[in-house]
Amino acid sequence: MNRLRITWFIGFVVSILVLFSLAGIAPAEENPYDQAMKAYKKKDFKNAAIYLQEYVEQKPDPYAYYLLGYANYKLKNHAESARYFREAYVLDPNISPFPMKK
Repeated sequence: MNRLRITWFIGFVVSILVLFSLAGIAPAEENPYDQAMKAYKKKDFKNAAIYLQEYVEQKPDPYAYYLLGYANYKLKNHAESARYFREAYVLDPNISPFPMKK
């Protein structure tokens, strides 16, 4: 009888683990920043700008504003580009596209 309980318990635990692991496999919806980075890396600046615009509306991130400025620059939207660069520098005056060397 004890052996039956142990077998049942192990089966139950394995079943729960399988259910949780399958839930982790379900495709998660990407946030706009991740979508923007994928587009940006592919040099798809039009879509990168769209996703970055959506992202900065949700979270005013200076680096995202900087990337949005650069994407607009590449799209030859220079007035928009300058606006987003200014916004990045207002949020973080020390922002730089490259890490600072010490």
